[in-house]
Amino acid sequence: MSTSETKSVETDAQGLLPIRSVSQVTGVNPITLRAWERRYDLIRPTRTPAGHRLYSQQDIRAIQRIQELAEGGMGFAQIAALLEQESQAGPPAPPPKPVAPPRSLLERVMQAAMNLDPAELRATEASALLWLSPEDYLREVLVESLAYLEARPAWPDRDVGLIWLSEYIKGRADWVADAPGRSLGPLVVIDQVALGEPLTAGGLRLFAALHDDQLRARLLPSALSESQRAQLARRWGAQVWVRLGRPEQAPESAHTRTGAKIFWCDLPALAPGSGEQAVDFMQAWRQTVEQDIQQCRQQIQSTLDDKAPHRGSTSRH
Repeated sequence: MSTSETKSVETDAQGLLPIRSVSQVTGVNPITLRAWERRYDLIRPTRTPAGHRLYSQQDIRAIQRIQELAEGGMGFAQIAALLEQESQAGPPAPPPKPVAPPRSLLERVMQAAMNLDPAELRATEASALLWLSPEDYLREVLVESLAYLEARPAWPDRDVGLIWLSEYIKGRADWVADAPGRSLGPLVVIDQVALGEPLTAGGLRLFAALHDDQLRARLLPSALSESQRAQLARRWGAQVWVRLGRPEQAPESAHTRTGAKIFWCDLPALAPGSGEQAVDFMQAWRQTVEQDIQQCRQQIQSTLDDKAPHRGSTSRH
């Protein structure tokens, strides 16, 4: 038996679960669970000698209670005070009837997209931003929801729903890109070469990965023509232009005058599936996309490092 299998057996025997298992059980993503612990001291999981978090059944009940209170609009300072009162009062009396746990953020976003329901999408965002940063909400909730929907078999208005959610996420990506206090690192612009095609979960994952403390990333509007995109990239002072697609899909002449280094990134698409095959395919897709994104990031950083000695006098033209 491998070390990882041994650890799993021991963990199950102790009645403790790792953070990913708790995330699957409760619908709360790992970043949120860590935030509830670090920022608000709402949960206190056990730690292994290596520092990994392990959660008891009592911790899981506390997480579900926090979900219930947060979904009802209660702030986290109030939740912390209420949980403290409840712990001092002893175990609560069993409820007269079972209360369904609140739906996870991922499920709410997916249902909103499938129902083309903007009010539900806005309500989900309002709930999420109580404890998630805009960057985490974009990366861990919105883009993940789009990936799950891309892999989901046919459902009514599927094409419309995917495009609608993709456009909404692009708007939130612009919001993240324009947030105050960002470092003034080199600018990378990203666009979808095929006109009329929505940005996929892979392309939006790329944006989230490139927009960090070292780089700034922006999405070029897909409604612009090739020459207009080149003009906008030049006006923004982009140093790198990442194009989602293949070189033969767009003419070279329109974007060679921007001064930006061009990288082509043909990310693999998610194909709808069902059952275990869909789960296996999605896991393989994630690994491939992350490898492609990492390779793209390394190429971009290498190019910028080579250009660094020559940037000082021209960066503000």
